[in-house]
Amino acid sequence: MKAKPKHLHPAAIIVFLTQVVKDWWILLVLAIANRLWWWLLLAVCIVLVIEILRYVTFTYAIDEHEIVIKRGLINKKQTHLTYPKIQTFQTKQWFFMKPLGLVNLKVASSAQADKQAEVNLPVISMREVKQLEKLKQNATSNENSSEKILDIDKVEQHEQISQRYQIKWRDLNLYALTSFSIVPILLGLGFIYNRLDDMLPDGVMDGMIKNFSQQTEQVIFWDIIILIVLAAFASYCFIVQRYYHFKTTTYDEQLTMQKGFFQTDKVTVRLNRIQSVVFEQSWLRHLLHLTTIQALVAANASDNEQSGNVVVIPVVQNKASHKIAHRFVKWLSVENVKPTEWLQASRRGKWAIIRNTGLPALVISIGICIFWWPYGVGSFILLPLAWSLGSYAGRTTGVGILHQDMLRIQIGHFFGKKTYYLPKKNIQSCQIKQSIFMQRTTLAHLIISVRNGNVETSLKIRYLPRQDAHKIYSWFAE
Repeated sequence: MKAKPKHLHPAAIIVFLTQVVKDWWILLVLAIANRLWWWLLLAVCIVLVIEILRYVTFTYAIDEHEIVIKRGLINKKQTHLTYPKIQTFQTKQWFFMKPLGLVNLKVASSAQADKQAEVNLPVISMREVKQLEKLKQNATSNENSSEKILDIDKVEQHEQISQRYQIKWRDLNLYALTSFSIVPILLGLGFIYNRLDDMLPDGVMDGMIKNFSQQTEQVIFWDIIILIVLAAFASYCFIVQRYYHFKTTTYDEQLTMQKGFFQTDKVTVRLNRIQSVVFEQSWLRHLLHLTTIQALVAANASDNEQSGNVVVIPVVQNKASHKIAHRFVKWLSVENVKPTEWLQASRRGKWAIIRNTGLPALVISIGICIFWWPYGVGSFILLPLAWSLGSYAGRTTGVGILHQDMLRIQIGHFFGKKTYYLPKKNIQSCQIKQSIFMQRTTLAHLIISVRNGNVETSLKIRYLPRQDAHKIYSWFAE
């Protein structure tokens, strides 16, 4: 018996309008600043009509065998997604949606992105989410009776969770304090500053610049320090609220991550969809012996529509990282086992990496000197920095075969590094590339591709000796 199509909860109209404001907020601010009230009113009316039509023409039906989505007024689209094809459930719930029992649900399938076999229900009830999970469980049980879908609420009541991790306040503080999210915040402030002249009424920006230029150098210095401190505090608060009560659980073949204060995010994925486990360190966390454990999943499982990169453990001490990761991903070794043969760039290859980072820095420094002489001379500080970056990348990047069916790849970048543990069966492709100039130096680039979400992530080990690159290629071809 087919289910009757129905509309989303009326709160979906508010969600649609919020997304429009988020996408067009700059034009909105400019219209208000220039007092274009009639144009603004006309735009609001048009957007309101469009979003109401979007709501009216969007229907969904939760059938016994599939989810059916119909949307569109002129260009009508219809999506059918059967339950056995579902790979991940992702829910988001803002704090104001909790009393209403409403969530945003994204369901990723095993289909490719170009087939668009993915369901996005902006506002539905938790009861319907649990209904979908139950239908998914029943469909999966028909294929494999040992598989069960994870329902955190029920599992916790019956203490059936096989593995569980709950972040502590100390670890959350460490993760927030060692984050570099202050960088995008400062870039965002710079972006806003560059457009203040357009947003503010005539003369206001000129007056602000005049008052600022009249201040003493000491006052300007402290203004900058206060701005940086406020940006750091904003970065800290953002990370804390985002990873508040972070929790990772496993039950049978399901892995679930849940986090968030103002918005509770929950992602449930099959363990067999994990393509690679990644141990990531920034230079600061490297100095503090801290590691972030991530997983590359062959389905959309993150905020990025194309990405399957999810955080499994936000921060953990290096010495305990493999032991904790093994609790959730059994094919990963308990100890930090190193390959018997670690393949890296040769001496000439490391010089090539340093050259590739140093030449752009040299060109930029010369250009700055030409246009801002003599103050541009200070830009030559980029040269030792670029040298250090190239040297670090050459020393840390490498690849090795752990055992017959596992590859360990380490990529160095910006004084940080990512270490990938990649089962052979999850490797999409293995390539060896050589330019004309590399042929006479017997060097080659080794490129390993692994699925990440609905795209492929390419891991490039640059300037390996050609015979070393062929060792990995032969291992993969066996």
